[in-house]
Formats: sequence, C-alpha cells, structure tokens
Amino acid sequence: MGIFDLFGGKKNSEAEAARAAEQEVQKKEQIIEEQKKAHEGLAWPVLPKLNPVNVDNAKPVEIEDEITAERKDELGEMIYEPEINPESIRFLSMQEVLFLLTTMEQFNKHSELKNYESNHRKLYNEVLNRVRDAKNLYVLYDVTTGYPFIDHGYINIYLEKEKCEKAAQLFAQQFRRLAVRECPVENEAADASNRRGFFDYLYYLGIEHIIIDNGFYRAHFKRNEIVAAPGDWNSDNSKQPPVNPGLSFAMLDFLEEVRWPVNYEKRKEVLRAKEMRMAAMAQASRFIVPMQHQGPVELTENGKMKLSKDSKLRFPIIKTANEKSFLPVFTDGIEFSKKFKGTEWEGGVFTFFDIIRFLQDKDGIVINPFGQNIIMPKDRMQALAAAAAAAAAARNAKAKQKTKVTPMPTAVAQEDHPMTDTVDQTPKADDIEIPEIDDAPIALTSDEKNE
Repeated sequence: MGIFDLFGGKKNSEAEAARAAEQEVQKKEQIIEEQKKAHEGLAWPVLPKLNPVNVDNAKPVEIEDEITAERKDELGEMIYEPEINPESIRFLSMQEVLFLLTTMEQFNKHSELKNYESNHRKLYNEVLNRVRDAKNLYVLYDVTTGYPFIDHGYINIYLEKEKCEKAAQLFAQQFRRLAVRECPVENEAADASNRRGFFDYLYYLGIEHIIIDNGFYRAHFKRNEIVAAPGDWNSDNSKQPPVNPGLSFAMLDFLEEVRWPVNYEKRKEVLRAKEMRMAAMAQASRFIVPMQHQGPVELTENGKMKLSKDSKLRFPIIKTANEKSFLPVFTDGIEFSKKFKGTEWEGGVFTFFDIIRFLQDKDGIVINPFGQNIIMPKDRMQALAAAAAAAAAARNAKAKQKTKVTPMPTAVAQEDHPMTDTVDQTPKADDIEIPEIDDAPIALTSDEKNE
C-alpha cells in the first residue's frame, strides 16, 4: 500500500463517518417531525383542577400559570427528543419539570412518543430527587384532626410556601379548614439511630400516596419511592412494637369526613362504610396498652411476659365528661409516647380480643386519646368479637365438609411479642385514673353520630 492510498483511505473513512452522522441527524429530525405531525393541533396543558369536588357559587381564587405560552413552546420541544439529556432538565424550575412531565403523559396518550418510558422516568426521577433533597416541605394539615389533610387518599405537599397557601385558599372554598405547616424532611436534632423523618412519620399514619404541587402542574408518587418503610430495615419484626398504619389511616379518613361541614348525596352511606372499615381494622390490630404489673412474672427467651393467675395488672383509665371510663390503647410507639414515655407505665402489647378481657367494669377503649381520639364502646367490641367468632365457626364448618381436619390442641401458642399476655386466666386488674383529655372523643356507636 502506497502513502497516497494510506491518506486516501483516511479521508474516505472520515467522509463515511460524516455521512453516517448526517444520516443520524436526519433520522432524528424525521422522528421528531413525525411525532409533531401526530400531535398537530394538540394544545399544551393548562393548570389542572385541584380535585373533583364542585361547590356552587364559589368565588374563584386566581392562580396564575407561571409558565408563559412562549416558554411552553420552548419546553414542549423536549418531549420529542429520542433521548432527553438529564443535564438539560437539572436547572429547570420544579413547575417546568412538572409541566414537561404532564405534557409528556397527555401527548403520549394521544399518540405514542418514541422512547416514552425512558424519558418519562428521567423527568419523574428528577421530581423525586428534588423532594428527597429538600430540607423542608410545606404540607396541608387538617385543623379538625391535627394531622396531614387526606384528599381522596392523597396528601398535598409543596416545595414553596406560597403555592401551599394558594392551595389552602382553594380548599377553603370547599369548606375545608386547612393550615400550612412547614415540615423538615429529616429531624436533624434527633439521635441518628432513632431519627425519624417526615416520610417515616407518614408510614405510621398509613399515608402512602402523595401529590406534589396540587393546584398547579403536579405529580403523584408513593411514599416508599422516597424512603422504605421502617419495618423493612429489620428482617425480624417479631420483637418490634406494633404499628397499625391501616387503622391509623382509616381513623383519619373517617374523622376528616365526619368533621367536614357539608352535605351531599349518600353522605351517610359513605360515613358508614368508612366507620365499618375502621372497626374492622381495629378488630384485626394489636395495640400498645399502658400497664403496671404486680406478682410473679416470667420473661421468656423471646421476650414474652408470661403472667400467672396470681399476677395483678394495673391499667390507667380516662374519664370523659359524662363520667364514663375508658381504657387508653395506642396504635404505635409514637402515639404511646405522647403521654407515657419516660413514666412508670410499661407498654404491654395485646390483641383486640385480649383487651376485651381486661375491660371488666370499663365502658370501652379510646384509641390514641392524644391523637385521633376514637372511642369504641365495650358492647360494640363484644359484638365485633361475636361476629368474628361466628364467621370463624362458619369457615371451620365449611372446611370440615371438604376435608378431614386434624384436631388442634386446646392451647394454641400466640405470636411471640414482648409484653404479650400468654395466660388463659384473666389476671386481676386495678384501675388508675389519669387526667381527662381536652377534646371530646369520637364514639363509634350509632348512625346519629355521623349526621
């Protein structure tokens, strides 16, 4: 091969690479033009409605779309890119990212976008990262419950206080009493081993669905996309205190509904369904009960407290204004610690059916008296227990008809858990009164309470 052939070959190679690059650019431009043509005449998204609730004669709250028509034209071009460069979205505002995400979703429904899944994931991850990296969030809290406001199963969070305040004004038109609360994402003041952040707290409340910037361009995501559930970090949950996120959520959902001062078709049916869900969750739960014990107590290797017939338990009681006495029980350690952390009271863990045995002359239980403050009368608890027993008997009878059942021993070991009573006999119990609670509790009694 001569020297001229060598240089000629190099030139040919460079020319071929240039042609290939040009063809790639032309192909990309063709794909973009085809997608634009498929969406021709489709308008850019506008600010969505806050939620599906309609209120007659409501005065409009002006919310300005901060993304101009010109800016939408600039941003909109990005959804047609075969591969969105993450660096190109890093310096966009949150509303611009959410506008792009909304546009991409709407346009893809109309006509499929190339590489939609990959590009959508880049935008979605950018939203999640900004939420994770935030020092503080602005959250809508329901004044009637003191907990995050639940709207159709979601809570509302914002990165900017002004947007959160605007949303509160919109919800006020629907007769919602909401407050804007600044919430640190991480509790830096707490010890690192016991640190519980905002999204950890939501887990205990059973809140898994979140909207960022509702009332503006927005996105939905799940709590566990930000942080795993606290229990997921420990492979052995048998010795962990109980948590009842499902029950906590059901109680909040019921309370918000019953305290919402509106009337609508089938309101009674909705309230009844939410109350029944709450009662069913309570029946299936284990609770932390403040207690003291006297007499012989044996602690087994797995941490269970084994009481003898001579053991004596002491429980605090809460008296209401009408002089009725209720046993306080708690869904989790957070609620228990509001009153009993650092006191002489231990936290015993008991099932719903265990607690019925301890009621004796008490009128029932109050669940999270310093939180949701739900009263469940003793007769209601006994009715639920009887219904559960009847349902279990029916299931057993049906199973016996299908197959021969091996007889079970009379005594069945309960699930291992610290402080769980394992004795068939009910130990003697004394009551110790604690101060009355300030707010009147919600009682699960009759439909009249729901009107």
